[in-house]
Amino acid sequence: MSIESLANTLQFLDIDYGSFEINAINNEAIFTSSEGGPRTITLSDGTYDGDGLATELATQLNADATLTGGSITFAVTYSSTTSKFTIDATAGNIIAYTHTGSDAGFTLGFDQDHSASQTITSDNAANDPTAIVSSILTSTEEFVSSWCRRTFESTSYTLERYSGRGYNIINLNNYPVTAVDRVAIGTRNAITVTNTNTGTSASATVTSTGLRLVLDGTADETVLWATYATIATVVAAVNALGSGWSASVTNTTYSSFKSSDLITQYGTSCINGRYVYLSIPNEAEYDIEVDLDNGQILYNAGFYKGFNNVFVDYTAGYSDSNMPEDLKLAVKIIVQYIYQQVKEGTFGVDLHNIGASGSTGARVVFEKGFIIPKEAERILSWYKRRLV
Repeated sequence: MSIESLANTLQFLDIDYGSFEINAINNEAIFTSSEGGPRTITLSDGTYDGDGLATELATQLNADATLTGGSITFAVTYSSTTSKFTIDATAGNIIAYTHTGSDAGFTLGFDQDHSASQTITSDNAANDPTAIVSSILTSTEEFVSSWCRRTFESTSYTLERYSGRGYNIINLNNYPVTAVDRVAIGTRNAITVTNTNTGTSASATVTSTGLRLVLDGTADETVLWATYATIATVVAAVNALGSGWSASVTNTTYSSFKSSDLITQYGTSCINGRYVYLSIPNEAEYDIEVDLDNGQILYNAGFYKGFNNVFVDYTAGYSDSNMPEDLKLAVKIIVQYIYQQVKEGTFGVDLHNIGASGSTGARVVFEKGFIIPKEAERILSWYKRRLV
């Protein structure tokens, strides 16, 4: 699941598969042949299919007297299988491509320089920018999530931890909330673990997926919750290890509790018979209220002060059917902005000429570094998570 689909993003970018639009921003490519160069050739504006663009490229290469030297006839072919262009200088001749300054390179499938050779071929499938747009879309959605400090896709969260501050409201990291399954404050000890060896080192670490036991710097075992699903089976697995490891349940009531309820802790020493306590959350509170839209939980008695002492299981985020349209628009605007910069090769450029070089021709001024287009930033500001 994602904020916006690849299909809708491609439609927004007005990308037509299998066709190439050449205009003032993507009509130049720089080549050097065994006869001379470098030379900038200019493709004629228009919309081409693959074979048509190959013919146009060959026409312009062969029209440059410096590149041909009166003896080379360049051949350009387009593969419908690989969607790549191949330029052939013919036997006994060579051609090289310079990517920097070649605004047609992206359209032709090139993303780097090509050294002198009889033939050079596109680096990427030229008629299908799906992979590039997909990569930009994925990165954009990660950026949007990071910038807004929340996850928008519907996701379930287990044992998400918050620090109580003495107030009666906590703000969840993600919203809108569609379900709250547990709110617990504080912990209770469920398992004791120790290693009876002396004069060495041993530690127990609880992760979200299992229990890691380390003796003298070597992991003896990782007891995975997927394999040992209850507190009792985890204890049995530790006791079966040998090497001085032993464990016990602090209260038989907890034996059938889920092992995945054990709370994360890291590198706790348990050598020389020293006991480590592995904990689970306290019993869930029952007198809570939830503001689903804003992701707030109200507990009238108050969340007493503590570090990561509040545990919440909940589901939050939007489904495909109710993902906000303005949020999807913001993502597409950013993708369009990045895609255009990639296509034009203008990242980090302060001043970019369109058309004639030098002091004439249309110019576009870019701000240094990546910025969020204002149209998208205005939308995203409404979705930025508050910090408390």
